[in-house]
Amino acid sequence: MNEKLQIAFDNFWSNVLENAPSILIGFGLLIIFTLIGYGLQSLIKRRLIKRLNDQLLTNFIARIVFLIFLIIGLTSFLNEVGWSKAASSLLAGAGVSALIIGFAFKDIGENFLAGFFLAFSRPFSIGDIIEIEGMTGTVRALNFRSTHVRTFDGRDVFVPNASLIKNMLTNFTRDGLMRHNFIIGIDYGDDLVKANKVVLDELSKLNGLVQAEGMEPFVVIQEFGTSTINLNIHFWTNSHDFEGSVLQLKSEVMRLTVDRLTKEGFSMPADIVELKIYKPEYAIPVTVSGKIEQDNLKGKV
Repeated sequence: MNEKLQIAFDNFWSNVLENAPSILIGFGLLIIFTLIGYGLQSLIKRRLIKRLNDQLLTNFIARIVFLIFLIIGLTSFLNEVGWSKAASSLLAGAGVSALIIGFAFKDIGENFLAGFFLAFSRPFSIGDIIEIEGMTGTVRALNFRSTHVRTFDGRDVFVPNASLIKNMLTNFTRDGLMRHNFIIGIDYGDDLVKANKVVLDELSKLNGLVQAEGMEPFVVIQEFGTSTINLNIHFWTNSHDFEGSVLQLKSEVMRLTVDRLTKEGFSMPADIVELKIYKPEYAIPVTVSGKIEQDNLKGKV
């Protein structure tokens, strides 16, 4: 047994020494093509980012170029060490294995092609705010298999590229504009026309809102509620800073609107609750707390 191992080891070492020049040349070609691919990747990034002004597409093209040269280097290495024919024969005679491998790498190929289409169709760019399957975040990078999205609560999510192709994708910052709205209720006895003018006057004073033609703030009656007339207030903002100033600006608009309406004498009552007693023989399940004059209670309880 020891003699067989010794013979096998001697034969292996002899083959290594015999093919050492080819192995060294193969490694040299692999290193050369890898360095060329890395250099072209850096060069393409610098040149294309100036012409295309699209970091996402530039990074994707640069990675494809690097991958091509890496494959050329690996192929050259296998040819030099004499494994190319053996590998071709093995793959040609292994139909079942090839089928299994094809199914195993189906998702990888699908995501790669999806990434290719995303890079050139460009439904989003680096830094855009997108929503996919209920998740909202900032696009950080587009890779061959997945897209890196950073959510507002600090999670790094890697979404498969195929999901971005198959499912509905919302881009909040593609054109830099986004409309917001909120509902506020006023008393039935208040002047609706005056309330509308007061709200619009207050919104016109805010510098952070978009006031361009066709995107001016407006107010509509949403519904007649139980105790209030609900007004739906709409306004446009710049959505590029979605996580920071946009959310803070909406909060500021809501606060200033309430303060202005209150200052102008408008009431914003709470919901009215009607209590019905179907069995008058039982005591009314209501207690009155606080200091109330007895004269005011006579005949009211």
